[in-house]
Amino acid sequence: MIKFLRRAVILLFIFVLGVAGSSLLLNSETTDDRSDMNDPVFPEVMVNFDGNYGNRMYGYAQPMQSDFTRDSVTPLDTSKELSLVVNPYDTKVTSLSYEIRTSDGSKVLENRKVKSLDKLDSYLATTIKISSDLLMNQEYSLQISLETNKGTAYYYTRVVSRSNVNASQYIKFVTSFYEKCMDKAAAEDLTSYLEPDNSRTTVNYTDVDINSTFAQISWGNLSPQIYRSGIPVVKDINETTASVSLEYQIAALDDNGNQEIYDVTEFYRMRYTETRIMLLDFKRSASQVFNENSIYISDKGLLLGVRDKNVEYMMNETAGVLAFVQEGDLWSYSPTDGKFSRIFSFRKENDGDFRDARYKHDIKIIRVEDNGDVDFVLYGYMNRGVREGYCGVCVYHYSNDQNVVEEKVFIPSTESYEFLKEDLGTLSYVSTDNSLFLLFAQKLYRVNISEGTSEVLDEGIHTDEFAVSETNAHAAWVIQKGESAGNIKEIDFETLETRTLAPSDGQSLVLSGFMNEDMVYGIVVDGDIVTDSNGHETTGIHTIRIEAFDGTLKKEYHQEGLYITNVTMGSTIMEFQLSQKTGSGYQAVDKDNILNNTKASANTVSVELVSSTRAGTQIRLSLDEAPEIQEPLVIYSKMKSVKDEYIALDTQVPDDNVYYVYAKGGLDSTYTDPAQAVLRADEQTGVVLNRAQQYVWERGNKKTKLTLNLDDIPEAMKSASLDVAVLQESLGDGGTVIDLSGCTLDSVLYEISAQRPVIAKTGDNTSVVIVGYDEYNTYLYDPVKGETYPYGMNDSTALFEAAGNIFISYIENPDF
Repeated sequence: MIKFLRRAVILLFIFVLGVAGSSLLLNSETTDDRSDMNDPVFPEVMVNFDGNYGNRMYGYAQPMQSDFTRDSVTPLDTSKELSLVVNPYDTKVTSLSYEIRTSDGSKVLENRKVKSLDKLDSYLATTIKISSDLLMNQEYSLQISLETNKGTAYYYTRVVSRSNVNASQYIKFVTSFYEKCMDKAAAEDLTSYLEPDNSRTTVNYTDVDINSTFAQISWGNLSPQIYRSGIPVVKDINETTASVSLEYQIAALDDNGNQEIYDVTEFYRMRYTETRIMLLDFKRSASQVFNENSIYISDKGLLLGVRDKNVEYMMNETAGVLAFVQEGDLWSYSPTDGKFSRIFSFRKENDGDFRDARYKHDIKIIRVEDNGDVDFVLYGYMNRGVREGYCGVCVYHYSNDQNVVEEKVFIPSTESYEFLKEDLGTLSYVSTDNSLFLLFAQKLYRVNISEGTSEVLDEGIHTDEFAVSETNAHAAWVIQKGESAGNIKEIDFETLETRTLAPSDGQSLVLSGFMNEDMVYGIVVDGDIVTDSNGHETTGIHTIRIEAFDGTLKKEYHQEGLYITNVTMGSTIMEFQLSQKTGSGYQAVDKDNILNNTKASANTVSVELVSSTRAGTQIRLSLDEAPEIQEPLVIYSKMKSVKDEYIALDTQVPDDNVYYVYAKGGLDSTYTDPAQAVLRADEQTGVVLNRAQQYVWERGNKKTKLTLNLDDIPEAMKSASLDVAVLQESLGDGGTVIDLSGCTLDSVLYEISAQRPVIAKTGDNTSVVIVGYDEYNTYLYDPVKGETYPYGMNDSTALFEAAGNIFISYIENPDF
């Protein structure tokens, strides 16, 4: 009996253990899949400029397109040595290797691995010596690879061989300048660099420049302290000038003693002299980080604080939830109960650094549901989380009930953020059937989020002839090639229906944009595209039409005897000039506009400017109905676990003749017309590079005098032909013709300084080749006589202006 009881007890004990084990196993398999975002793990890499750190680089998770990654420029002197510093944080770095590639990434010139890294305080350091023969004044891509215990991280800068550029002095000056601005007494040393306009009375910390008052430069009554220090980044540098950008954070106390955090971006353009550095241009923009401590609600609305007025926001139909974006963070606010939800942010609440605070991404709100759910698209650089280091596009859905953000689809890109935002800032829309529409590398994509598939709806689309409606639910573009070239195609992204508009005989169409969801286009009669005296075409629109997608004509505008020119589309108004046709263009005689007849909504949000003595101009989201004023409840969303899956699209940009304007610390614009690129760069004090990353034009880097050797000039250019096609055929693969018609003589003399001749029109059937210049003269080659002669600078300017400022040069194709 005792033996039987003992056996029964043992069996019962085994049964209990089995049940308990099974229960534990089941519980372990059904754990909550919501969590906070993973901390950043990629190290940072910097360049050591004679003891001054600059050009901080952040890690990419995959190799990037070299010609679409231009985060910084690192000059090389004759030694071609480069000192690198690595901040590993908590990550173990096992090795460093580097590649020197041609600017388009097509050819590796040098590939080496560094055997060991030295310790430098809490950093790692090494010096590399580049052995490849690099052309002077030609940018190359430097890819640095770090092998770590967290995977491989890739870092990029452009290297360019230029002597006597004084990079370390520029970096030291920038660091000293921004630090002194924090102290009124120390900032007195900076007054000699400023050009204050004392008529300015408004204090606006989002728009401070070299003409701002000393009080604004030194932060007025804000009294901030440096919260996170910045590292200067060289954007452009030559023997004469340098452009440097700086990002840092400051902290200040509000009227109630709560801490405010501001992201600050500064841009410096400088010239080095033997006695001092001259500050040619300075711009600063500060924007407040919206957080729990900074929330201020009044009966007039929600105060966002110091920031620009272009707020990305959306309210649902019932006015129960307002979603808005500030400094790369997405928030929602319920006016009825005072609930705030930080839906998405890369920022860490505690123990963060610049890796999580870096703002190189954007958020587009797609829709806000009545239940508080929010769909949004995030594109750009991913600071942390499972997508850390990738550039790309994420579609997210926020569930208000569960307070969780779920990734629906991820599309990686090999373009850096500033190139990515040109396309995705134009179009990124999610339809109600869960399809994502993107304009990517001149292709219109439809991505099926549920199935993880994609298709190209159309390609060869130029962004300057592509427009989207107010909600992004409709888009239109001009067809570039094939039998339908010149037609306008429009699509409804919800139904995938399309319609095509073809011009009548003797006419052509131009796409102007959208008003609400209605397309705006112009009708141009043959012969009304006129070439002006500068050699550029101007279009006179005969009639403007506004049509709904179903073809319903909403409005037609025409003024007898006048033409519509210089059309600008705004959110509430379309403005244009009424012009008369002249022999070589159009002369404006009047202005007119068409108002956007937006239907009034029962519940609307508007952006208002408010001002305070301490913080200057601030932004408020004003609500039609006063919110319930109460103690705000702030919650922070969790992230749903992400599978390691993505959709790969062809993001390789077609190899077109494109000219990039870099100014004010980043990519300003792109052009297919080099003359327009130069005009824009001159206006913005920037530079122009072509697709091969050759310098086409630089502001302020022209030698005082230079004369070319005639033997070095191609025979095609010495012919002084003004026929671009003939010149290009004669040059063949050796060079690319650049038509700079419309630019000033002073601008095109840069080409001479860069060892490139310029053909200039002097009369109806005459032209010369500019082969040199000095302070007083240009030196002109007469192709008929075969002689070179000086011509006074003022006389040259007048001569070329009278002939229409028609200038043609060329740039040698790189022989990598």
